[in-house]
Amino acid sequence: MRVEQIANYNVGILSSDDLLTKHYGTEKKDLEKYEWAGSKKITKSITDKKVVYPPVSMHKLLKLAEVNEYHNGCIDAQIMSTVMDFTSSNKSFNAWIDKAVFPENQDLEQLLEEFLRYYLECGNGFLLKMRNAKGEWIGLERLLPTETLIIENYDKYGFYTPDYLQIKNNKKTLFDGRDVIHLKNPTYRSNAWGLACLPIITSISILEEIKTFDYNNFKNGLLIDYFIIVEGGTLKDDVIEDAEGNEVLKDAYTVIRETLQGAKGNDGSHSTVLIETESKDTNIRLEPMRQHEKDGGYLKLKKDLREGIFAYHRTPPRVVSQLVAGSLGGDNNSDMILFYNFVIKPLQSRLKKVLAREFSKDSDFTLKATEIDFGDLTTIFQSEDEKIFNELRVKS
Repeated sequence: MRVEQIANYNVGILSSDDLLTKHYGTEKKDLEKYEWAGSKKITKSITDKKVVYPPVSMHKLLKLAEVNEYHNGCIDAQIMSTVMDFTSSNKSFNAWIDKAVFPENQDLEQLLEEFLRYYLECGNGFLLKMRNAKGEWIGLERLLPTETLIIENYDKYGFYTPDYLQIKNNKKTLFDGRDVIHLKNPTYRSNAWGLACLPIITSISILEEIKTFDYNNFKNGLLIDYFIIVEGGTLKDDVIEDAEGNEVLKDAYTVIRETLQGAKGNDGSHSTVLIETESKDTNIRLEPMRQHEKDGGYLKLKKDLREGIFAYHRTPPRVVSQLVAGSLGGDNNSDMILFYNFVIKPLQSRLKKVLAREFSKDSDFTLKATEIDFGDLTTIFQSEDEKIFNELRVKS
């Protein structure tokens, strides 16, 4: 965020392209500074060629949930709705869970919730299979996206078979691909990594800036009159001649300031402003903050940004304790049915299939996805009489 003064007005300018390229860039690490831990190692030449860094910073994607309560509330709602009542009809699977080793005082359900949290916040959830001296799978541990790198490998048939490198406590540890469960949100940006939450980075950042300026307004009387929001690309800097005839580069925001200052319309008329951009897909929005009633612009922009966050997560505002205008006291059962069937149920299905596949290929028993039950958001709060009534209605 930068603040410019245009014709005695304070204008806050935020560029989504700057956010991604400058503020959310990947932090590459000098792997030679870390010592090897464990028996498996790879050479420096293989590391340099095959390590795949995430397309954007995993740390900063995870941090979005710490700074925005609406984003965090939507993710919490999806996690709690997905893993509500974890049970299984497979006796061998239940026996494995009873004997399994988990970190600290956690259990499989808590690990799955963390697994989903990282998947929803940054598009990558990792779980590490713990093995005994015989190589038997005896437990699970979390693997943070912020401390993980992917080693790109392919088998003799050309199928993608990655390994994973953990960077932790100034040491690096190599894990075979079969030892890591990786749930990723597909993206065109990477074959190895998933991505999530990119569409709402701008909304969350603007909300944070509004909070900052609200605080400054309360403390120091600083008011922002307009927001300029640049989306989808970059603005084009202008090349001009100085007094000595030399070509110099004029900053794009200086061009905006001079252009807007020169566009002075009269009441009942309008002035047209032409601004050239680097990309045809670039959009520029000018949001007035204090043109009408006090704080009216802030309230409207906050509302639009919040709705954008809810729309991205496809989460009903009621679930995140946000009142819906005109629906106070109304029945939200239809919202829960849509939310469960279009958001939660597909997420449950994918999680079941991942667990079934991993246990079936790496244990002495076969686990089917249909043998796992995470609960049904639309029925878990029903009374016994309601459940019996609905069951009989389906059978009839």
